[in-house]
Amino acid sequence: MVPPMKSLIVTADDFGLTRSINDGIIKAVREGVVTSVALMPSGEAFGHAVGLAGTTGLNEVGAHLALTESLPVTDPSRVPTIVAGDGRFYGGRNQFFANFFLGHIRPEDLYLELKNQLEKILDAGLSVSSISSHEHIHLMPELLEVFLRLAKEHGIRAVRCVQRDRCVTPLTLKKIYKVTILSCLRSRVEALIKLSSVRCTDGYFGFLDAGYINEEIMMKILGKLPEGVTELNLHPGFMGPEILQRYRFHMNCEQELYSVTSPRVKKIIKNAGIKLITYGDFLRAR
Repeated sequence: MVPPMKSLIVTADDFGLTRSINDGIIKAVREGVVTSVALMPSGEAFGHAVGLAGTTGLNEVGAHLALTESLPVTDPSRVPTIVAGDGRFYGGRNQFFANFFLGHIRPEDLYLELKNQLEKILDAGLSVSSISSHEHIHLMPELLEVFLRLAKEHGIRAVRCVQRDRCVTPLTLKKIYKVTILSCLRSRVEALIKLSSVRCTDGYFGFLDAGYINEEIMMKILGKLPEGVTELNLHPGFMGPEILQRYRFHMNCEQELYSVTSPRVKKIIKNAGIKLITYGDFLRAR
């Protein structure tokens, strides 16, 4: 009997957020186990990221669309319900979701901004193989519908399914809260994906431990990797002053960078017969 195959897509998120994050992600691609990058068109270093993608020979990227933290690519006057007074998106997903559920956000503003972000990546001449969101805002079914619509309109065949995450570290109150949300939304999300022409991986890791993944957690994830195709997303990078000033979620970026370049992690992957693949590989096999 042929043993079941375990395949892993390792995605570095927020490519384009800052130059230091970009440089760390490129190191993770060249020297580590990262096989996919999620490009953030609203990031302040998007142009820098596109240049690095060209010199590194990245043949595909994921579209990592945002409605928080960063800058809109659309004139703020055209999408007034999703920007704060300073013309930036709101600081985090809690504020965004509060505005969304209170009915303060126009659906047409969401669609226009996300469409313009996706087309900004395509206009840069890059091939987009998957779609995801900054701070995982598309885990909400109402937002996922917009992402699936854009994917269909632009021929993108894969979406990240956060609901399939598993816990590999001790539960905390924050993780219990996250697990509860995922459990409540899973059936609706998976029904929407099933009805669409867009695919998702069999398994996923990265939401419950977001921002805190290190070598030890990485090895635990690899030890619990299920059969089939799994996506693991991390936030590797180098620490730059802009992280301290504006993007404190990335304070652990160098630990995450080490976790994907660690010799011990590479050895576990090799010894366990785990196949590292891209989203393009996943789609071609399906």
